[in-house]
Amino acid sequence: MMQSADQPGKTRHFSLSTLSGAIAIATAFGSGVHAAEIEEVVVTAQKRAENLQDVPIAISAFTGENLNDLGVENLTDLGKFTPGVEMNNDTPLQPTYNVRGIQTGDFTVGSDPAVAVYVDGVYASRGAGAEVPLTDIERVEVLKGPQGTLFGRNATGGAIHIITKKPQAGNETELSLTAGNFGRQSSDLLLNYQLADNLYGRATLSSNRRDGWADNLAGGFSAGDQDSQTYRVALLWEPGDNTEVLWRANYGVLDQGSALRSSVVPSLQERDGGTDVFGDYALDTPTIEDRDAWGTSLTITRDFDNFTFTSITAYSAFDAHLQQDEDGTAQADYMFGSANLDDQSQFSQEFRFNGATDNLKWTLGASYSQEKLEHLTEAFFTTGSLESFAVYEGVQATSEGLNLTTTELEDLAVATRTQLAQAGLEGFAVSNFVYDLLLGTGLLDAAMADGLGPLGLTAANLSREDIVTQLMGGIAPWVAGDNPWNENVLNTGDYRSAAIYGDFTWSLTDKMDLTVGARYTADKKDFTIETAYQNLLPITLGGTTGLVDENGDPLTITIPVEVQPGVIVPVNVNSLPLPQVALQQPFGLAFYNNGQPSLDSKLSDSWSDISGRIVLDYRWNDDVMTFVSLANGFKAGGFNSLNFGPGVDASFDQENVVNLELGLKSSLFDNRVRFNASVFSYQYDNLQELDLVGAPIPSYNLRNADAEGTGAEIELQWAATDNLFIAGNYSYLDTEFTRYQIIEAIGETEADSRVGQPRVSTPENKLNLMAEYTVPMNSGAEVRLRADYNWTDERIGSITDPARIIDDYQLVNLRAAWNSASDRYSAALWMQNATDEDIAGGFGGTGAAIGASPGWRYLPRTYGADFTVRF
Repeated sequence: MMQSADQPGKTRHFSLSTLSGAIAIATAFGSGVHAAEIEEVVVTAQKRAENLQDVPIAISAFTGENLNDLGVENLTDLGKFTPGVEMNNDTPLQPTYNVRGIQTGDFTVGSDPAVAVYVDGVYASRGAGAEVPLTDIERVEVLKGPQGTLFGRNATGGAIHIITKKPQAGNETELSLTAGNFGRQSSDLLLNYQLADNLYGRATLSSNRRDGWADNLAGGFSAGDQDSQTYRVALLWEPGDNTEVLWRANYGVLDQGSALRSSVVPSLQERDGGTDVFGDYALDTPTIEDRDAWGTSLTITRDFDNFTFTSITAYSAFDAHLQQDEDGTAQADYMFGSANLDDQSQFSQEFRFNGATDNLKWTLGASYSQEKLEHLTEAFFTTGSLESFAVYEGVQATSEGLNLTTTELEDLAVATRTQLAQAGLEGFAVSNFVYDLLLGTGLLDAAMADGLGPLGLTAANLSREDIVTQLMGGIAPWVAGDNPWNENVLNTGDYRSAAIYGDFTWSLTDKMDLTVGARYTADKKDFTIETAYQNLLPITLGGTTGLVDENGDPLTITIPVEVQPGVIVPVNVNSLPLPQVALQQPFGLAFYNNGQPSLDSKLSDSWSDISGRIVLDYRWNDDVMTFVSLANGFKAGGFNSLNFGPGVDASFDQENVVNLELGLKSSLFDNRVRFNASVFSYQYDNLQELDLVGAPIPSYNLRNADAEGTGAEIELQWAATDNLFIAGNYSYLDTEFTRYQIIEAIGETEADSRVGQPRVSTPENKLNLMAEYTVPMNSGAEVRLRADYNWTDERIGSITDPARIIDDYQLVNLRAAWNSASDRYSAALWMQNATDEDIAGGFGGTGAAIGASPGWRYLPRTYGADFTVRF
């Protein structure tokens, strides 16, 4: 008999039955097959232990055995097999979780994620701390649709809950080893001991290493490798029959090369010696993924006569350093690297009361959290990168109306850049760009105001050609030297959030239940942004200017020029020969600040909201239940982390989403078939959309937009015989923007709108199939043969280039496992991406700003073996 999920240890321990080889499906993924029957799965999606088939929410639940059979190491892997979910991440330190098309792609700290990730009931506020190895896991629950009532803010898309295994009665030791191609070496050691009659301990030590799958033709370092260690300990104390005290602690180290992003521009690939997104690469910015993370929590549960009280107190922190090559090449003229350094800590406290009577189940709770963080964003260029950027800007401007693809534009820019250099015009594009910049901002007029003002003349009296020629005197050798050019922005944040909530389920009849829930959330954020122009452009004045008066006659004017603060030098612009006088103009490429040389702002804002749900479910018989729900979610507003200025607000509004859903859950043919389905529609207001925007220099900013989505999900499990199990799922999703904020101050027009376009990284169709056959041996051992198939439709793969489409792909995984009769030994052979498909994960990104878009891929074919021994 299955006991309550709230009963670990000797008197409260429960054991989830496992479904050997089930594919990820939106209901009861982790269940077991015995005597051709699909067994019950217990989840806590409604903050109480329930049979998953009785919960009127679309859920995917994975047991630890399922994760192992699927070859899943982290949440990103899990997304491939979950209907309606996309987790296309190439780095664990900047993950984005997309549920039904709802996500926030911000890689800074001014905003919050749209999908809430919890580990053992504790919210992980930053993605860099949420992506943890899935070892010694009881189950993972993926709740789809807004979960604002029970999981609170930042769950507009859904919630992901990772539950690790608790200490339990008895002694157990388990050692698992994995070896595979690309130098894969992994080990997991589990120790569980009963320390006293009412005290139990559990420890897990995990290590995971793998080399990169391709070579850096530029040499010096590798990318795309793995090296992590994770340590967890837990103590469970039962001072009485009705009380449980559970302490958990974890520490993790990540120290590896970061994501492998390679150029998609054919001419740059050729320069690098024949690189390819699906082959070898050439990078010049060392890749780094470095994180130290630790956390601890104390969960106290006490059963009273009519209710259960739960307290969860938690503290966590991490330091992270992510450094990436953004251009995907080893060309100094296109060098663009980035680094993000985080120092974050978080405290949270939740109190919860659960109770039940004959006709009522209820939950009341209150929570508080405080997050403190410091985030440094760095960008690395060369002066040659500035020329490449300026050339690309010019090519884009002159190619409007030609309907060229992004790759064609980037190739054309590379060819133009090469021709200018060969003609001795290195620095020509930057000089023209600087001319437009200074003229457009009035800086050129200001520099000459004292000398030209009395005559009523401005810089407009100077020919563009002559000024650009002068500018090149200082800029050309400076650009040709590929000198380092680094910029940074520092953010700090102090975020507080408090909430109270209640959820009530009434049994209106023997077959019909009504659930009503609501949560009030109040968020307060203090935020700072500090940046300045950390580099100077060498601008020259003097020589022949071509300055004329109103009659067209040559004019001699002496202009007082401020060479440096407080130092004025008179320059006679028409005296020949004349030594050129150098100006050092503060300038920024990555963090332009809308013309302001420095930005040091202390910002504060607050948001509050009431989110809730109404659910009506009807049980037609013991095996079939339908439900209809109306739920909304809330995500607090935030701040643009990199810069802001005229036309770009420092803060942006909160998000709200309303979701209407109709669902079916059924267990048929004596529980041999499980068929679940749901259809949904949502409206999204003030969606926080990150985009690379701005002129003359683009930068990442968040704006608000509206979107809508409709979809359907179907899941099927079939225990065909005692030995054969078949499962599958299908999801359909149609999303589009219905409003897209246009920022006129940076030159955007309605042509830049994305109204009617689908959301990024949201395939319209997705299909998963699996089959597993168990062969019983005469010795009592068994062999399990398993195949998993995934097809994912094409999707938009870049926030900076909606026209760039990622092709659909197919993924096949195979596994053959053996388990001894005593269950002491297990072994398996496995192969991921068995057909060695070239599968793109994403295109574009920040490298697109300088005309050097990169791309990245999923792993090619990998294979290996597992071995486990239990004592």
